[in-house]
Amino acid sequence: MKFVALISGGKDSCFNIIHCLKQGHELVALANLHPIDKSQQELDSFMFQTVGHDIVPYYATCTGLPLYRKEIHPFGSKNVELNYTPTVSDEIEDLYELLSQVVREKPDVEAVSVGAILSSYQRTRVEDVCARLGLVVLSYLWQRDQLELMQEMCQASQTDTPGDFEARLIKVAAVGLDQSSLGKTLPEVFPTLMKLHNMYDVHICGEGGEFETMVLDAPFFSKGRLKLLSKQDSPSDENDGVYNTRLNVEFEERQLSNADLQAHLDALPQPTLLNDQWQELYDHMGEIPIGGSDSIEANFKNEISYDISVSRVGNLLTVSNLYSNATTLEEQMQDIFKQLDDILKKNRTKPSQVLHCTLILDDMSLFPQVNQIYSSYFDVIKNGPLPPARACISSMLGNGSLVQMSLLLDVSVDHERNKNGLHVQGRSYWAPSNIGPYSQAIWLKDDCNKTAFISGQIALEPATMTLAMNDAKLQAPLSLKHFDTLKTTINTPNQLFMTCMVDDNSVVPTISRVWSLYCSEMAYESDLWMNKSDDPQEILIIAQVNQLPKGALCEWSGAACQELVVEDEDQDECTQELKKLSLSDSKEITVKNSKDQRQFITGFAKNLDQLLQALDALPRSSKVTLYCHPTDMSRDHGGTNIEYFPVYRVFDYNGQCHRYAYQAIVWNE
Repeated sequence: MKFVALISGGKDSCFNIIHCLKQGHELVALANLHPIDKSQQELDSFMFQTVGHDIVPYYATCTGLPLYRKEIHPFGSKNVELNYTPTVSDEIEDLYELLSQVVREKPDVEAVSVGAILSSYQRTRVEDVCARLGLVVLSYLWQRDQLELMQEMCQASQTDTPGDFEARLIKVAAVGLDQSSLGKTLPEVFPTLMKLHNMYDVHICGEGGEFETMVLDAPFFSKGRLKLLSKQDSPSDENDGVYNTRLNVEFEERQLSNADLQAHLDALPQPTLLNDQWQELYDHMGEIPIGGSDSIEANFKNEISYDISVSRVGNLLTVSNLYSNATTLEEQMQDIFKQLDDILKKNRTKPSQVLHCTLILDDMSLFPQVNQIYSSYFDVIKNGPLPPARACISSMLGNGSLVQMSLLLDVSVDHERNKNGLHVQGRSYWAPSNIGPYSQAIWLKDDCNKTAFISGQIALEPATMTLAMNDAKLQAPLSLKHFDTLKTTINTPNQLFMTCMVDDNSVVPTISRVWSLYCSEMAYESDLWMNKSDDPQEILIIAQVNQLPKGALCEWSGAACQELVVEDEDQDECTQELKKLSLSDSKEITVKNSKDQRQFITGFAKNLDQLLQALDALPRSSKVTLYCHPTDMSRDHGGTNIEYFPVYRVFDYNGQCHRYAYQAIVWNE
């Protein structure tokens, strides 16, 4: 894609450009925001580096590319919420106007480069602006290990190839960094940064505001570089520990060839699809037998025999099995959302309160049209910056129904401020960006145990958002790695539910093996997995469906939390009752917070009688997701709030086939 780079002159924004070029994108323009008073070096901006802004105009000459600039005013950070929504007079609206100008004058621009590493505050704002303009965010430094990243920057500064990366410190504000550090290059200051990191936990890349830099040369400076003539240190109050310098530079003409640029790109390392942890797991998988792959009748035309279910327990509202028998897909979607609107109105709730959505399509080819209508309903401009987490698959619906939707909502009094989540829209090496109107994870702020609902993850290569090679042995651990990355990022290490959907039961043994290694063996055999939680293997449900997004071989989705209590099966009444019914392969996990206690139960049943007994053993304050073939779905399953999830077959963590599987959430207030 052709992209415009947001630049401050600092190392991060410039180094991200090199990674964008590494991924095959084409740099066509630069963009910068600077103080309206050009004599000022610093504003109290929560968002933009302005120190050294007087050097940025040289970049147009160095690159031979147009530089778009716009002024920002002091005290421009009006909206300081983590998840940004458009706010009048906020400096982010200046960014919107700047990029709008770029799009008007260069309509072939598709993407924006941004050098965010850890700042979600910065990331969410750039993503909001780009979403409004239909631009893709490229943020290849996002969530990178800072030591690894700084080492790469230092290596890129010492290749002895024309265009070596040269960034110098122009501001320091950390113990151990003083006036003598100003003007130093990254390799020169790296030993000091390492010492300070080990002693005081100083951020190696300056993510805690420890220092700012200015880039004087880079591989994309094809027309010349900036030569440092001298530096002019600013007076400083030594008591505040902040020191600044102004670099006096001049443009030095120099032509870089395509071969020079390519040499830098070839030498630039990039994270592998499977890091050390996951490569070790992959290596331990060994040879896996292929499961059965007998054909199943796909032309299921049975009458749908279950009802829409709406149930409220505490501050959560469940809406299950919304479907329509209208003639066309568009009419069905309109009918489903009309039903949902009526339910929300009756319960005095809004679309912005939806936490999670399960979307089942009769055929995955319907996804583009369904997603367009879905997007307009869960529009982030109308409903806020955190759309619900989502799992989307194709399976058998029957009776002419093309879409089925089930949802979970927060209906607390202060719901406007209670919802939180992870909604990363930029491409990176970290994990797949969301490829639709959904968040990677959603949780409630007032939940002290942070129960998070995590969207379905398939084996996409994050940097390119293309599906990994058609090999189950790679796709299974890679997609689980993405799920684990989300858990780690939001600090919810403990698994409550896990479902892995597959489109062919020949993949089941691979899923079973990967899950076994992930849950137990690898967690204790290697130092790489020392911080891994001991997830119970029994909570996994493997469900065979018709199709998965993008033709993936598997998709992992589920729920996780920060802390949990695994109940003693001899003590819990619900588990005791299930054991009496010979349902010993059920697993219960209890999560407690200040308001209520929730039990997360995963179980399997071999026949209808066993299932009905299990459902009867659950309290009425339960929400059940039932996985089974549509011919086994019936209104006769009782009064428990049931979300029906039609599948061909279900398997447990050992790969054993069952007639029914269920996940139940029980609330005990």
